[in-house]
Amino acid sequence: MKNNLKGFSGRLEIIQIFIFTLVLSPSLSAQNTTSYSIKSHAITLESERALVVVDPSSSFLYLVGEDFHGINNIRGAKFKATFDGHFKAGGELLERQSTLSPFLTDFSRQSNRLPGWGRFKTISSLTDTGVPLKVDVARATGFLEWSEKVSQGEAKGFHARLSNEAQSFGWAHSPLLLNREDVPYPTAKIGWQNSKLTFDVRAFQWIGDVRGPMGSTTEPLFNRIHGTLVSGKYNTDSWGVAMLYGRAKELTQDTSSISHINAISLSGFALFHDVRFIWEMSKSSTSEEGFSWQVGGEYARENMKAGINHYVTRAGLYGEDGGTEWSHSGIPLGVMTGGQSKSSVIYAEYRNKLLPKWILFSECGTLKSAQFDYDLKWIKANLGRVILEDWDLCGTLSFEHIIPVDHLSEGPSGWMMSFGISHGIINP
Repeated sequence: MKNNLKGFSGRLEIIQIFIFTLVLSPSLSAQNTTSYSIKSHAITLESERALVVVDPSSSFLYLVGEDFHGINNIRGAKFKATFDGHFKAGGELLERQSTLSPFLTDFSRQSNRLPGWGRFKTISSLTDTGVPLKVDVARATGFLEWSEKVSQGEAKGFHARLSNEAQSFGWAHSPLLLNREDVPYPTAKIGWQNSKLTFDVRAFQWIGDVRGPMGSTTEPLFNRIHGTLVSGKYNTDSWGVAMLYGRAKELTQDTSSISHINAISLSGFALFHDVRFIWEMSKSSTSEEGFSWQVGGEYARENMKAGINHYVTRAGLYGEDGGTEWSHSGIPLGVMTGGQSKSSVIYAEYRNKLLPKWILFSECGTLKSAQFDYDLKWIKANLGRVILEDWDLCGTLSFEHIIPVDHLSEGPSGWMMSFGISHGIINP
């Protein structure tokens, strides 16, 4: 599906590659080594001043569940680069054809978005609710960053970043206003930091759900939402506090009727021995029922961690119907799903950091969302086995079970299993 977001993201990706080429070309023209390998990185370009690595990304999973089966196929490539200790760049291009799980099928039909990916082209019918949804979607992310030289492992001083990626704020398990699992969007950021204090100013563009006047394509373009963010945080090894203020406005043909939405968020953590307590409070100008909030705790030691999280989002936190939106894709199962939602999550993970062979993750929880009419419980588990560590190749097996609290509910339900291999893709 062609839309304005893909066009803007594509232009941003071209600009990043162009700037990246201008910056690195003098160094790469005098490169010392070029290597191609199945182990380590597929392509490595290295000189005295620059290092560039390119890797393929792929995932092939077979899905089976109650009355359905299908394939989740993702492929693409990613690169990372450093230059003189000041510049960093990176990006990833992915294409996906996928049969969605029961929860993702229901959520995507209602929101017209695939969490973390954005708008999609349907392979199966949106109106045929008796079968799982099959989608075709692409995602492009990338960044170009400048910072003052890193000394003793810490970045200090000014930094700037141009990117097409989702932003994050605070230390919560699933941040309320800015979440890195959200759909990527163009952002320009400048800031300053030292070992304890960080200050950032960001400008961004989101794509809304409302179509505007007829554009150059065969259908009206979606509305654009521009905005700015100001955030700062102070943290030590044992505690931290952060604050964010943002303002977003919708660009319309009638400049006299521009609508906007303001949002504020506070976040913090405190560490006692091996236990970390985390909290967050958020509010927008369209939410009149007080603060949305979440609290949680996590125990982490050596190769394992376990935690519990509870959140409450108020109605209107992300905007009113038909008005300006505070962009949020509503990532399901563990992350809030729209406004007027309540959820409790318990999770545990095992990962050997020194010799990563087995990766185990499980979570269970409850979700009640008035916006999407959900009242359910879920169980989810993932088992991963590293096959080739240098090549980032992993075999995976996952299980998911959705259990409606009211068995007469028309929401998602049922179980699903998937198994296969993945290379270089995290959270597909």
